[in-house]
Amino acid sequence: MTDRGAYGQKLADVFQLERAPAFVTRTLQKSKIAVTEIKCDIVNHGLTAPIPREDAFLITLQLRDCPRHDLFIEDRQVQTGHLRPGTVCIYDLRSNPVANSISPFHSLHFYVPRAALDVVADMEGCGRIDEFTNQPGVGNEDTALGGLGAALLPAFQRPDEADQVFVDHLAIATVGHAVKTYGVGSRAVHLVISGLAPWQERRAKEMLCSQLDGELLVSDLASECGLPTSAFLRAFRQTTGLTPHGWLLRHRIDHARFLLRRYMHSSLSEIALTCGFANEDHLVRVFVRVTGGHPEMWRRG
Repeated sequence: MTDRGAYGQKLADVFQLERAPAFVTRTLQKSKIAVTEIKCDIVNHGLTAPIPREDAFLITLQLRDCPRHDLFIEDRQVQTGHLRPGTVCIYDLRSNPVANSISPFHSLHFYVPRAALDVVADMEGCGRIDEFTNQPGVGNEDTALGGLGAALLPAFQRPDEADQVFVDHLAIATVGHAVKTYGVGSRAVHLVISGLAPWQERRAKEMLCSQLDGELLVSDLASECGLPTSAFLRAFRQTTGLTPHGWLLRHRIDHARFLLRRYMHSSLSEIALTCGFANEDHLVRVFVRVTGGHPEMWRRG
């Protein structure tokens, strides 16, 4: 990756790793959030390289038990603790954080520049913040962010099956939760959650159906419905009981069921591509999860 920012290969270089897969959001028009998977099985891997100072944050979710590590902020060693899976640590990239990796580690790092932080704060109806109440050497165990990270991890395991609308939704939700939970100066705004109007629901579903591969921006859906992105996501769930990505997966499966019965001699690979799945294995895996049976069982049934 050639863009400025502590994510992807740049973050891999910081941790002295060969590679670090990353996804970058496309929903935020004037900025971006990037999420990078960092993994190392080596004991005493050593110090990280300095990260260039910028007005940005790294929100880090631990995926593996990390009993021992050191942390230096502005060249001064700070308190550290046992980082358990589900622990969130937030690093201010204005303060030159450097880690000493003693235990092996596995984590997701959400890179959030100031512009993206402000956009998400506005989307969530919060006051804009300057810092977070989070000791990065100790962190906070956070069930909600742990669940968001667990939902995102399969995208790194099978990146060819990752939908942009799904990645954007989880990345924005992660930053929104962090802003509301740990942001200094943020204020909660109690919003009345109402569903989509019939025309908004119809238009959103039309757009989703027109892009079965999921390469659609949540912001485009929201704009078409005349709503801010966060308000659209809440209203869509209120109306359908699902996220846009969840509804799209259900629609793909319904379309696959129709094609399986209508075109008896079409291969599963052909049907998978027609329905927006990456390949036959992707179709089978999602079909079994949603329906409880194999596509060929449905075709014969």
